[in-house]
Amino acid sequence: MDSFRLSHSIRQVRSAMFVLLSLCLTTFSLSGCQTVKLSNQPGHTGGASQAALDTPVAGNWQISYSVGGETRSAHMNISQNGASFQGLGTDDSDQQNFVIDAGAINGKSIRFHKRYHVDENPNLPPIVYSGNFEMAKGAEYSGPYMSGTYKVVKNGQTAEGQWDAEIAGGGGVTATPTQQQAPPPVNSNHRPHLSGKWDAGYEFEFKTVRSSMYLEQDGNKITGHGMDRASKEAFNIKGVYKYPEVKMWVKYLPVKASGKNKAKGERSLEFRGKASVVNEAEYQGTRMEGKTNGGGMWMAEQVR
Repeated sequence: MDSFRLSHSIRQVRSAMFVLLSLCLTTFSLSGCQTVKLSNQPGHTGGASQAALDTPVAGNWQISYSVGGETRSAHMNISQNGASFQGLGTDDSDQQNFVIDAGAINGKSIRFHKRYHVDENPNLPPIVYSGNFEMAKGAEYSGPYMSGTYKVVKNGQTAEGQWDAEIAGGGGVTATPTQQQAPPPVNSNHRPHLSGKWDAGYEFEFKTVRSSMYLEQDGNKITGHGMDRASKEAFNIKGVYKYPEVKMWVKYLPVKASGKNKAKGERSLEFRGKASVVNEAEYQGTRMEGKTNGGGMWMAEQVR
C-alpha cells in the first residue's frame, strides 16, 4: 500500500469515528500535572454558565484527586458530543488506565464515571465524579476548569475525596475555524510540535491497522499512548524526535482472555519516518510518515 492510499484511508476513518474509545492506555508525562491544587483554586471565578452545547469539555485534561490525605494526578482525553462526553486516561503514579463514560454537563454542573479494568471486569462499580465547570481567569491559569467530589462504593464500603482538573498545557480553548491561521506552506522550515491527538495507520500482515494516538513532546522526547480501533488493543509509545526525523517504539499491552477474545502477549513495533507540515486540499497540518521495522508503510496526521 502506498502512502497516498494510506493517507486516504486515514481521512475516511476520521470523518466517521468518535475520537475516543473504551480502552486501557498509558499516561501523558506532562510536567505541569502537580500544579493543580485541590479546593480553593486561586484566581477562579464562577462567572455565568454557558449553554451545554458551547461548554468546551473536549480536550486533554490534567486532573488531581485526593486519596487518603495524599494528592494524586492523572491525565485524560475527553471527547464531547453536545451535553454528553466520554474519554480515557491514565494515572501518573502507577500508569493504571481508566475509561471516562456517562459524562454529562448541565449548565455549570458536571458529572461522569471513571472506570478501571473495564475489559477484565466490566461489573466493577464506577467511581462517580460530580462537580462544577467554569471558565477560570487567573495569573497562573486561564481556561476551562472543573472541580468537585468523587465517590465509590465497593464491597459495602464507601471511599470519597476531592478532585479538580485543568486543560493540560496551560489552558485555552481550541480555536474555531474562523480563528485558525492559514497553515504553513509545504516547504516551510518550521519545526512542528508533535503533542496532541493523531489519526494513524500502518501496514501489518497485509492489512492496514488504524489507530488513535495521543502524543506528548518534551524537548526531543516523545511519550504517549494509543489504541487500535478495530481490535481495541492498547499500546504505549516512547520515541525520539530530531526534526524532521522521528523514531517511535510502540509497545502493545498484553490482553487477557475474555469471552470470545483470546489472550495476547506483549509485542512491539518500531516506527521510523519524518515529520512535515503539509497544505493539501483535504488535509492541512502536521504529518508523520515512514516505514515500520517490518517494512510496512505508516502514516499519522495530527487532529486539530
